[in-house]
Amino acid sequence: MTRRLSLVALTAIALSIGFAAGYFLFLPLLKLSFPVWSKELVPYSAEESAAATLRFSLALSSLAVMVPLSALVTERFAGRAKYSHALAKSLLVGALMFGAALFYNYENMASHARLVARMPGMFAVTVSRLEGNPLTTIVWFTAVCLGVFGPLDLWIARLQKQWRATPAPVAEPAKAT
Repeated sequence: MTRRLSLVALTAIALSIGFAAGYFLFLPLLKLSFPVWSKELVPYSAEESAAATLRFSLALSSLAVMVPLSALVTERFAGRAKYSHALAKSLLVGALMFGAALFYNYENMASHARLVARMPGMFAVTVSRLEGNPLTTIVWFTAVCLGVFGPLDLWIARLQKQWRATPAPVAEPAKAT
C-alpha cells in the first residue's frame, strides 16, 4: 500500500511541477527552440501570451504525468518488470518522440520556406502567431505517444510471453515403406 501511495504521490507531484514549470519555461524554450520562427512572430498581446502559456502548461503537465503513468502501466501488469526500468524506458521513448517531432517541425518549416522562396505566387508566407506555436504541439504529441506506449509495451510483453510459452512444433519422423 505504501508503494502504491508513493507512486500516486510521484504522479501528482509531476503534474504540479509540470504545470508550474510551463509558466516559466514557455517563452524562453520557444525562443531557444525556434529562433527563426519566434523572430517572425506578430506582436502579441498579454491575453494571447497567457492563453498560449496556459496551453503549454497543460501540455507539459500531461507529459509529466504520462512518463510515470506509462511506466506504472508497464510495471503493474508485466510480470517481471521493475518500475525503475519501466520509467527509464518511458523516458527514452518520450525523448525519442520529442526529438522526432522537433526534427519534423524543423524540416516542415524549412521546406515551407524553400517553397515560398521558389514560388512566392503559389505559396503565401504564413503569419507566425503565438497561439499556433510548434513547441506546444510537440509536447502534446510526446504526451499522446507516451499514453499509447504503456499499453503497447504491455501488449508486446504479453505477445512475447505467449511466444515463449508455446512449444515449437516437432517434425514427425518419416515412416519407411
